[in-house]
Amino acid sequence: MRDGIRRNGWWQLVAGVGMLLMAYGCKVEQFPPELWNVSPNRFDIGRPVELKGAQFGSNPIVTFGRAETAVQATVRSRSDGTLVVEVPRMATGPTQIQVANSEGVTPPVNFTVIQPEPTFDQTNAVLPTNAAPGATIRISGNNLDRLQSVRFDTTSAASFTVVSPNVVLVTISPQQPRGLARMTLLTEGGPIAIPYLIAGTPEITGFSPKRVRAGQEIVVQGRYLTDGVLLINRAAPDPATVRITDTEIRAIVPADATSGRISVTVFEQLIGLSADSIYIAGAPVLTTNPDPMEGITGDKVLLTGLNLGDITSVSFGGTAAPFRILSSTQIEATVPARSQSGNVVISLNGAGGAVSAAQPFLYILPPANLVFTPLRRGINKLVSVTGQNLHRIQQITLNGKLLTINARTEGTGFQFFVPADATTGPITATNRAGTTTSVRSLTVVQAPVVTDYPLRLPAGGRMVIKGNWLRDAVVQFTGAVNPASNDGRNDDTEIWIRVPDDAQPGQFRLTTDSPTAFTSNLFTPIRPVSGVVFTPTKGRVGDELTVTGHFLEDVTDVRFGGGASLAASFQRLGNGEMKVIVPANAVDGTICFTNPAGLACTATVFDVQRVVAGVNFTPKTGKVGTDVTFTGQNLNDVVEVRFGGGLSTPARFRLVGNTLVATVPNDAVSGTICLTTDSGTVCTTDSFVVTK
Repeated sequence: MRDGIRRNGWWQLVAGVGMLLMAYGCKVEQFPPELWNVSPNRFDIGRPVELKGAQFGSNPIVTFGRAETAVQATVRSRSDGTLVVEVPRMATGPTQIQVANSEGVTPPVNFTVIQPEPTFDQTNAVLPTNAAPGATIRISGNNLDRLQSVRFDTTSAASFTVVSPNVVLVTISPQQPRGLARMTLLTEGGPIAIPYLIAGTPEITGFSPKRVRAGQEIVVQGRYLTDGVLLINRAAPDPATVRITDTEIRAIVPADATSGRISVTVFEQLIGLSADSIYIAGAPVLTTNPDPMEGITGDKVLLTGLNLGDITSVSFGGTAAPFRILSSTQIEATVPARSQSGNVVISLNGAGGAVSAAQPFLYILPPANLVFTPLRRGINKLVSVTGQNLHRIQQITLNGKLLTINARTEGTGFQFFVPADATTGPITATNRAGTTTSVRSLTVVQAPVVTDYPLRLPAGGRMVIKGNWLRDAVVQFTGAVNPASNDGRNDDTEIWIRVPDDAQPGQFRLTTDSPTAFTSNLFTPIRPVSGVVFTPTKGRVGDELTVTGHFLEDVTDVRFGGGASLAASFQRLGNGEMKVIVPANAVDGTICFTNPAGLACTATVFDVQRVVAGVNFTPKTGKVGTDVTFTGQNLNDVVEVRFGGGLSTPARFRLVGNTLVATVPNDAVSGTICLTTDSGTVCTTDSFVVTK
């Protein structure tokens, strides 16, 4: 474009000179201008040079260059022999100078055009004053047209365009490092340099949240934020919490931050400022305990402290509660409905953070699920009651009668003594929130009434006691270490117990939960017969024995022969004595006694005495010294054998199995043979004949 302008100017110049020559043809031939020299003969564009010659006239035209490249110079001063002109802007290097006027054109004089050193505009050398990599900037100055290169430190610009000798457009390389760089423009006239900040001015387009508290994260959006220093109303976040990209900064609000505008500073000189201010909410503080410290659903609770104006939620043990902010120092909360009673923490949350009351709040629900132990209780005895929501119990009753709480475990239970005029019925408990009644009734135990029981029973045996209010009774026998154990029935009207093995004769005591106990008449625990002594120790069937010993009063059966005989007749005389008749089939052995406690046999053997019977012998005849074999009954009891009707001397005899063998004595004569036992003498029916 510049070349086109120059060509047009050249033709205009030639046309002008031609017209002058045509108009003054005669004078050109007679008085043409003369150019002798130029001083200096090499100089910078825009600098003045002096032309010496003659006949320059009043309106000379000075050109630099040849033919179409000639450029008209500006004449600063003139006289007929001297011209001071300014070297025009043109191609540098060797060229020619000519002067033309209406009389003609001088021969050319050699001259060398030098490109001057570039300079920056003193006011707006570079616009904008900073720019990001990849941006295009405008450089203003002088002699910028012979531009060869543009560098930022050592990095070349992406491109540059010479708009005019005074204006250059430069595009910064996208890879150019950010920061302060030395921008150098190299022209044919030399280099020129100026510091330039490669960075976009940070812009804050928004931030969130608008209301924050110290310690909360804030997110700032914008552009050109890389390497930025974030300030929240002049308070700097901890660098360890800051995360930066070119379009976003995340940071934790510092403890000393206050409400105000947000700024981002890059390279200590480029500042971006938020349009809006951020609100820094102060941390809420509770300075007193909740008032009141306990309550039921719907109660109003006053919370007093500092920085409460930003509270957005109130909760009781995690349950959201309705509330209203009375001022920055007071909040009124309504106790919400909860499913569980007990101590809960009141918590407040808001833009400034969260705070909890130092002391818990007691949330009260109606009592529920009353359970008591024992289920039966006598007057003046302690009853323990457990359940749910047993907080701040104000009243308890038993079957409608008002009771006094003896002791309590707040929230879970209480105890009371059964009053003297109490009656059987349910238990109720009442607090501010409501009343509950036990499902079961407490049985108020009355004094036991015993109408029937045995006075003698075997130790270890079952005793049946009848009466009223006997259930769960404890029966203690004389001499027994432990109370009697239950043996299968436990009712108010009848109980079964097992008489302890170590019970001794005496009274037993029956106690229930009632303070009144029952004491029996003399009770005798029966044991098997022991310590038996009998006389005589031998005898015949039908004889009477006198027996003494222990527990004979309850004997129901007596048998001889180790208990193998038929039952013997007996008579209990009392005081440990009885009479017993030897039964018909009695045999030698112990005597056995049976009573309700069991069977016991004597240590001493009773010897049953019998006469022989059914005696036969063989042979029927024989001489002295002959062995005669006898068969029959009770031969084991024979103590003497005599021949000849019992008149001989006692014969020698021996028992062989179930037989008796006797030897005929020297003085034996024919006759019956007589056999003697302790019960008497019996002679055979047949006679034995003694032969020679």
